[in-house]
Amino acid sequence: MKRRKAIQQLGLGLTAGLILPGYLSSCKKDDDPQPGTGPSVGIIGGGAAGLYAADILKAKGYTVVIYEASSRLGGRVRSLKSFDKPSTALYLNSPSELSSDYPNELGADVVLGSDSVWGKIISDLKIAAGNLSTGTTDNYLLGGTLTNAATAQADADFVAAQNFFNTLSTYSGGNVSVQQAIEAAGLSHRTHSILNAWIGNKYGTTNDRLSVTALAEGLALRTRNQTLQTLTDNPMQDALLSRFTKVTTDALVNAVVKEINYTSDKVTVSGQNVVTGEPFSAEFDKVIVTVPVSVLKAGNIVFTPSLPSEKSTALSRFDMDATVRVLLDFKINFWGNTSSFLYGGAQSPEYFNNGALRSELTKTLAVTVGGAKGAELSALGKDALPVLMAELDAIYAGKATLNARKDLNDNHIAVIHDWTKEPYIKGGAAYLKPGGTQQDRVALAKSLSDRVFFAGEATDVNGEFGNLNGALLSGERAAQEVIAKLG
Repeated sequence: MKRRKAIQQLGLGLTAGLILPGYLSSCKKDDDPQPGTGPSVGIIGGGAAGLYAADILKAKGYTVVIYEASSRLGGRVRSLKSFDKPSTALYLNSPSELSSDYPNELGADVVLGSDSVWGKIISDLKIAAGNLSTGTTDNYLLGGTLTNAATAQADADFVAAQNFFNTLSTYSGGNVSVQQAIEAAGLSHRTHSILNAWIGNKYGTTNDRLSVTALAEGLALRTRNQTLQTLTDNPMQDALLSRFTKVTTDALVNAVVKEINYTSDKVTVSGQNVVTGEPFSAEFDKVIVTVPVSVLKAGNIVFTPSLPSEKSTALSRFDMDATVRVLLDFKINFWGNTSSFLYGGAQSPEYFNNGALRSELTKTLAVTVGGAKGAELSALGKDALPVLMAELDAIYAGKATLNARKDLNDNHIAVIHDWTKEPYIKGGAAYLKPGGTQQDRVALAKSLSDRVFFAGEATDVNGEFGNLNGALLSGERAAQEVIAKLG
């Protein structure tokens, strides 16, 4: 089957879904719990964590209601769709579509670990995936010079940086930033940009803002393999929603929760529909909060009683930086069909050949920038495009501008999605600043009086924070905590 045909058959809307294997279908045994017959649970946030928690609870017979502030489900899993309209966060530089005959991701774009929770879901759904770890090679800007993997492996400075990265989980020094740890290790400045791409940017920030201790403590807990996969045919967002199709009908979109009152045994959730302006209020036996750290830190949800000092202190040690995803279309592939990532840029820490193993038409580059540079590009808006093109021209001897794919009005066909400008997300991934530890994640995940529970990637305590695996695992943990209290 051709890829374009596969994508069309899958569909591109919320109600579109995959054909699930029999063991994941909606068929129920007669002795299974009936949905809606058990206790009630309100879930704040319709991202991966909220959907997974709702799915587990509904399977146990609980009544679940998901409140999603935006107009769509999926959270930081979002695929570019042909019907997407420009918004404050989504900028389309041209009305013409990208040339890709494969899905383009605006958020989570790879499967981290074939044996991870998300990797197993992809396998269970029998979704085709390509192994980037074995089927492609990375390239690097080593000291500002374009360097292939084989040459990099022969460079002593690169090997030292790689060893530092591979042994991060064993770090035992002071609770400083990753950048301070790099400098203390005496690693060459030629490798610092690569290390920032491998570490800081992958967690939505930069190495000078990220706690090396908190990172090392988390990595020591991680158990999945290091396989990196990409979905060869299907959009990540459709895959996620197809897995949790049983609970998408329990979601209220455009429903902004403004207050959670857990004074009594019943928890009251209050808010407003941002489209109709209608207020809402409901009581639940338990509530699970899965909103991003940025929303909690901004005080967009009022808790009554207020958050205890332990949780407030933990929150103060987290931050969530600007993150921008840019998709650049070209007439030819000038970076290499089997190339995967280019690491170490000054303007963008990473450039991703997102068509690798998915198509012969690999002419789109995905650019992901977090932290300080992410904030700079966010402030530039559409003017971020010439900044990135200038860097690519410097790397590839002017080939970027020469081969930019343009429409009839001479507009470069490109897309910018700025997660910083998503009003109910406000950034990329949560990270702990120097001084923070794994215990802060534990404190953030702790319930309020066994009535209000917390999930979301920031609360993951398995070393999967900052990614889709962490969000899913946190949703599973919160659901099991609710079940333990309600039976």
